[in-house]
Amino acid sequence: MADSFLERLPTLSEAELRRYVERPQAYKAEAVTAALAELRRRGAAVSEGDLAQIREALRSREARQAAQAGRLLGTDPRVRKHRIRRVTAGILTAGLGGAALIYLRAVPRVANPLGYEPEDTKKYLRELEVYGGKLNVLVTEFRRWFEGLWQGRSLAATVAVLTLLLALGFWFVATRLAPDGEGR
Repeated sequence: MADSFLERLPTLSEAELRRYVERPQAYKAEAVTAALAELRRRGAAVSEGDLAQIREALRSREARQAAQAGRLLGTDPRVRKHRIRRVTAGILTAGLGGAALIYLRAVPRVANPLGYEPEDTKKYLRELEVYGGKLNVLVTEFRRWFEGLWQGRSLAATVAVLTLLLALGFWFVATRLAPDGEGR
């Protein structure tokens, strides 16, 4: 997208380029800088006072964005790291604690009084295949596996894995959003 803007830049009129310069808050800093460079290349005069105002507007916008990004986790790198660790530890504690509780309170699956599961017989699988093909058998097996993830001790393992993924995802995103890269 930036490349297409830079390619299109020489075709813009001076009025369109001045719009970027007059309202720098409305555009990306790179677009304003490129518009200024194009105006200079064309020989249009941009006063030093205007340049100072543009730089100040861009700096204030960057400061506002950094303040917004740091509002929840802090702008100081040490405070930010500490908060990221605490939130990650909280996610892990709550999730893994919940998984342990689920595991301990889960009742074993009750065996079928017939002594076998009718869905596991060759006859049942053959009928599934006859009526719906091999895909029907695969979908039925997948559905049974997926439903099994949300019951008993399997639910505890599912919650534990999802907790680990959530904590890892939060940590990854939070450290990558650090304003100065200190969180990495």
